[in-house]
Amino acid sequence: MVIVEFFSQTPIENMISALANSPERVVFLGEYKKMKRYDPVFRRFLDSAGNTVTQLEYRNIRIRDLTGIVEALEELVRDYPGCHFDITGGEPMAVAAVGVVCERYRGQGVELHQYNVRTGRVYDCDVNGRSVSELLPDMTVEQNIILHGGSVVTWEERENGTYPWRMDEDFCRDIVSMWEICRVNCSRWNRQITLLDDMQRFNTEQTDPLRLSAPISALQQYLAERRVPLDLKAVYDKLEKAGLLRNVRREEGVFSLGFKNEQIRRCLTKAGTILELITYVAARETRDRDGQTCYTDAMTGVFIDWDGVVHDEDDPQVDTQNEIDVVLMKGLIPVFVSCKNGAVEEEELYKLNTVAERFGDKFAKKVLVGTTLGKGGRSKRYLLERAEDMGIKVIEGVHEMPREEFARQLRALV
Repeated sequence: MVIVEFFSQTPIENMISALANSPERVVFLGEYKKMKRYDPVFRRFLDSAGNTVTQLEYRNIRIRDLTGIVEALEELVRDYPGCHFDITGGEPMAVAAVGVVCERYRGQGVELHQYNVRTGRVYDCDVNGRSVSELLPDMTVEQNIILHGGSVVTWEERENGTYPWRMDEDFCRDIVSMWEICRVNCSRWNRQITLLDDMQRFNTEQTDPLRLSAPISALQQYLAERRVPLDLKAVYDKLEKAGLLRNVRREEGVFSLGFKNEQIRRCLTKAGTILELITYVAARETRDRDGQTCYTDAMTGVFIDWDGVVHDEDDPQVDTQNEIDVVLMKGLIPVFVSCKNGAVEEEELYKLNTVAERFGDKFAKKVLVGTTLGKGGRSKRYLLERAEDMGIKVIEGVHEMPREEFARQLRALV
């Protein structure tokens, strides 16, 4: 099978037929230099999708020259009898040219189709009863990032890269337990988890990576300089009772404790992690009306390199990089989620909007999941208005929601 595509600025419209059909060849029509710049990206994407058979070809056309487009299409029909024209991303002039050629070559095996990216539905546009594959594979989060020219940076490549959480049943239960403690008082949770993070700079425990031990006087002085009160109980006793912390001690001027495991240590030394993880778990558990999993892939703490080339941290070349709290996939549609367990600055909206448009284009969904948002009155109204202007859906007050309601709102996104 040979598929003819009119080059689109929206990446998935260029690759949707190749993804669904693994044809022998895809021929792109458009501005040659612009198309060739995307060739390495398209090839990386096909490799990531396990497609090693499709060849890519590029032919130059002037997109507003109807006669020239018709001539180019007729040449393709002669070169590749029975080729398929995909008009998913076609400009009006290109679609008109395809109509002319299909009429001229009616009965000679030429096919015409179009995909709906949002629904995955394929339309048999020549109404001859024959079409391409109607089974669209789902894209993963990583494949979507690759398609848009970037790459997911792993924690092995960079110290602060994407961490490979092991989402087994035990850890998912622990996430729920931590969230139940957090949601009682999110501000207090943030202070206490931040204290555990601060403890690491004073840690005197040298043998066990899952234990922290620090002089109480050092903690008091450190927090006093920041006008933060020292509280060595608050959530820690509850976390110990839940089995997440172990051997919490406040003896002889030393505060010490141990973590259940490495994943729990990561959760309890960064204040915002628990909201990201409970959002991830809720999304993975969300079902549609048929009882099927609503989201087909999900990642949390996704560290994205914009140009797809991960440089060493001491490399003088500067990369554009961002971290997105949660990225979900519904078929071919990416959902970018920013999670804020407290105050939200307007800058966060711009960051979310920029990354979502870069790596999801016009099909991206943008979501802000928050607890109190840390605002009130006019300030909050302004934030919500700016979010609406950017097409960002705001799900606020999640700490007060039953899990069923949170799941319902996540399901409604797509």
